[in-house]
Amino acid sequence: MYPFFVSFFICLIITPLVILFANRKGWFDPLNERKIHTTEVPRLGGVGIVAAVISSLFLLMNDADFSHLKLFLLGLWIVFLVGVWDDFQPIPPIFKLLGELIPILFLTSTYQIPLFELGLVSESYQWIEFPVTFIFSFWLVNAFNLIDGINGLAGSIGFFSLIVAAYLSNSFSNIICFSFAGALLAFLFFNIMKPKVFMGDGGSLPLGFCLAFAVTQLSGVNKFDFAEPLLLFICATSLPLFDMFRVFVIRIFYRKNPFKGDKNHLHHLLIELGNSHLMATIILTVLSLFTVVVYYSFTFLEIKPILGILLISIILMTFTFVVWRKVKVVRHLNKVL
Repeated sequence: MYPFFVSFFICLIITPLVILFANRKGWFDPLNERKIHTTEVPRLGGVGIVAAVISSLFLLMNDADFSHLKLFLLGLWIVFLVGVWDDFQPIPPIFKLLGELIPILFLTSTYQIPLFELGLVSESYQWIEFPVTFIFSFWLVNAFNLIDGINGLAGSIGFFSLIVAAYLSNSFSNIICFSFAGALLAFLFFNIMKPKVFMGDGGSLPLGFCLAFAVTQLSGVNKFDFAEPLLLFICATSLPLFDMFRVFVIRIFYRKNPFKGDKNHLHHLLIELGNSHLMATIILTVLSLFTVVVYYSFTFLEIKPILGILLISIILMTFTFVVWRKVKVVRHLNKVL
């Protein structure tokens, strides 16, 4: 737990300095039709988060550890720079896409989800680890980027997901996940209530990238007798993954660019129903926690884990259906009035 506390206190010190500097320079998140907030707030929370994580790693890891993690750290640095660039001004989609794909390629060229070690595929199908890791990593990075739409949401679900990942993975990933979780917790002090700073792409992209690395480091030794490591990891991150998939399907169905932003995410719909940012964050974070509880219940009762995943999918779809029905009623009433 040392990485957690070291990163927490470093981020707690750095973030106010970032906020002060950004306010003096006038570096605020621009207001437009897609934004929910109505006041000028800096969008550079990722600077404090990543600075705290990198600082804690330098303090706690030796040269051999850094040598082992050099491609991960290079990828983390690239997604961070691309994210900060996009925080200052919207960058061409092709540059942002390359800024995600190249680090993910670095990552997957060295690390893959250990499907064979986890007993999920036979040795003859071990080749599938690379494409599965590449696709899943891209999904994770963008899922956490897209869910960062209201105060505290990406940070809260990211914190919970990192803690789960830390306990499921080996020592290298354990240190990184605890460091990132500590930084996120400190960041939330400045973001979740009367926000003084937003996470921005400079924080959400590295968060997704860190989780993408963590899933490649899942241990074949099951620390939790009640759970398959990969399925438990998917449960912890299921809400962002599901919401991204759902929104992309909707955009493609209506022949829109799947990467072009809109207000169809679950957090947007909850806000439209009159919930505050805090309440919407609480609802979705509790829903994420509930998915892991459901999965635990199934495996504890010695029911096949895959059935737990199926039930979680049904829960998320039912929740979305109920929320969407209520939103349609609200929109109809607004038209009538």
